[in-house]
Amino acid sequence: MNKIFLSQIQKIKKDALRCTKASDKLKKKNSREIFNIDTENIFFDYSRNIIDSKTIKNLTKLVEIIDVKGNFKSLCSGEIVNISEKRQALHPAMRGTFYKLDRDTKEDIKKHKALLKKISNEINSGKRKSFKNKNFTDVVSIGTGGSYYGIKMIYESLKNYSAKNINLHFISNLDSTESNDILLNLNKDTTLFILVSKSFKTVETLENARKVKKWLRKNNTNKDIMKNFIAVTENYNSALKFGIKKDCIIKLWDWIGGRYSLWTGVSIGLIIAVGYSNFSKFLEGARIGDKHFTQKDYDKNIPVIMALLSFYYTRFFYAQTHLVLPYNYRLRFLKEHLQQLEMESNGKSVDKNGKNLKNISGNIIWGATGNCSQHSFYQLLHQGKTFIPSDFIISCKTDSGSQDNHDKLFSNYLSHIEILNNGFTKEEALKLYDHKFSTLDLDKKLVVKNLMLKGNKPTNAILLKDMSPETLGILLSFYEHKTYILGLLSNVNSFDQWAVEIGKIKANDIYKSIKNSKMKNKKQKDVLIKKYLS
Repeated sequence: MNKIFLSQIQKIKKDALRCTKASDKLKKKNSREIFNIDTENIFFDYSRNIIDSKTIKNLTKLVEIIDVKGNFKSLCSGEIVNISEKRQALHPAMRGTFYKLDRDTKEDIKKHKALLKKISNEINSGKRKSFKNKNFTDVVSIGTGGSYYGIKMIYESLKNYSAKNINLHFISNLDSTESNDILLNLNKDTTLFILVSKSFKTVETLENARKVKKWLRKNNTNKDIMKNFIAVTENYNSALKFGIKKDCIIKLWDWIGGRYSLWTGVSIGLIIAVGYSNFSKFLEGARIGDKHFTQKDYDKNIPVIMALLSFYYTRFFYAQTHLVLPYNYRLRFLKEHLQQLEMESNGKSVDKNGKNLKNISGNIIWGATGNCSQHSFYQLLHQGKTFIPSDFIISCKTDSGSQDNHDKLFSNYLSHIEILNNGFTKEEALKLYDHKFSTLDLDKKLVVKNLMLKGNKPTNAILLKDMSPETLGILLSFYEHKTYILGLLSNVNSFDQWAVEIGKIKANDIYKSIKNSKMKNKKQKDVLIKKYLS
């Protein structure tokens, strides 16, 4: 990092010390500065953080120094940003966000979207049928990592928009228990299988694909079972070799990374389930999110502020985790997607130049759905000694039909945000004891001590207008931009994942060792393999 950046870091360090000392004053409602950003679909309130106006001013100076918007423009212009793999990262182009793109790439994207629309419409209308000449009733998306987490999360979030005639399922695990459970309740005559693997070499995907192929072929040896398959891959020839028909292969590009692929044909199962029009609205939402990120000033920019606050707490408060708490059942899989997005993107030990990092570049992302989680780890959140910044997410409108339930849900949502910020004073604890516990044979002093909470726990309150495809697209684009900005701040490559590749190679070597031990009956030196084979 340059000297100007490092000098600014020292200013922010002083801000952190100042705000920490003044935290008791900052947490009080009357002295809390109003920090919020209001958009048509998302209201972002970050007032309950250990900051003041000077902190925000100095933090936003950081993103000016490293020219965040200029870097994003380069990304959207097709420049090589994944430098270790010498690849572009053009996923924003799928949602209509790009600057200088060559004509061929634009045309490829246009054809790609047209194919997604064609395939999904044909399946939903009954024009494209199974090998038994029947309409498809079930779709199974077979993929792992970025070919699973994001797609699963979007589908569950938009389930109210899904077609009544199509049920979407997922197989991602190498553990055959999952595929057994899924196949058990499916009709092979009316089930479409989508194989999602960029390389068409992913072990989990191919093993499950072979199993499904064998399952379909049983008692159907004379039938063209490959009518029940679609492949989404960069490796066109390998898909053909597997038996996938030409008009059933959706081609990907090398500039689409797994965790950034949900904007593409990787989501074809989802598109079939919710309809292409809803997927288009989802893409449009993301484009709106991109527009907000590229056009709003840094101090009025939601993903910028999200990233800066995360960086602030990691660097100066030594936070190692970030908690995501959606008070919406539909968003219960958001955590898994964000885990892969941020931890795989920025969990690095070396920077872009191969130099060892001195500071943490990626937090542990965790969480659960409110308000069930209130009965599991909120005790630690409120009273534990671990420093945990958090995002509280809720939609203003409910799709459940019960407004009273939603009002109670919001009440729980806001109560914990307020308590985390303001704490619970001795006076409040005494009052509560006298009101609720005074008739019980309890140690008053001990109970009061346990009821007291310090507060000063930083939270971001995120209010969604609704759970529409558009709003979801905006939300996910914000988290994506947050991840990208954090990568720039730490000077890491957010688009590679070499540790994951090492794991795959090592697993293959161990698999060969196991097979050799079985076949040749040789003594195995590794104690774990020996025990496994015993």
